Amino acid sequence: MSVRPTPGGVSHRLFRPYTSPNHNVTKGRYITSNDPRGYIPVYEYPLLGQWIMMDMDDGYILWTGIWKALGHSKADIVKMVESEPELAARIRRVRGGYLKIQGTWMPYEVALRLSRRVAWHIRYDLVPLFGCV
Repeated sequence: MSVRPTPGGVSHRLFRPYTSPNHNVTKGRYITSNDPRGYIPVYEYPLLGQWIMMDMDDGYILWTGIWKALGHSKADIVKMVESEPELAARIRRVRGGYLKIQGTWMPYEVALRLSRRVAWHIRYDLVPLFGCV
């Protein structure tokens, strides 16, 4: 992740995957009515039968992919969100449309914090999203 200046001097993050010799990260663009853009542009790669995705524009991470790669069910995400009320206001839920992008999306910093807490055993597989472990 890097920071780039915009015209007018305001900086914002530029979300790009980190290099990993073990993962083939590709770009995708999925149409959805759940997003004001009408689509979600992503970096994506497969992990343990799930798709790991990062929104190219704002860095939101498809937490459902990580969570299911850990062997948890979608219902467990609901319990986790309910147990952390401050998290509920920061997530996006994509329902309907292309199955690959459906699920719970979280801001980069939130997904990083949660991954450090619960995804230690797949940390090397999350290098493209979060960098060095």
